[in-house]
Amino acid sequence: MEEEVIVGKKGEILPKKPLRELANIAPGDHVLIEAEPGQLVIKRIFTIKELMNLPRIASQSAAAIEAELDAEAKRVEDT
Repeated sequence: MEEEVIVGKKGEILPKKPLRELANIAPGDHVLIEAEPGQLVIKRIFTIKELMNLPRIASQSAAAIEAELDAEAKRVEDT
């Protein structure tokens, strides 16, 4: 989804409600703005509490996953 808006006199950019809802950005949220030549990228910053409530995407610990990746890298090097 995209939308064209006009930059205000003080440089403010106000995305309309459907864009904010799609990006899950609400009043008071913290956002990260990345600037690149010719564009701005706005990303929502999640709180630790919000991150902890996200569904788990792995059944192993981070250490176990790293060990598995290291073992696979070693197997590739040995071949």
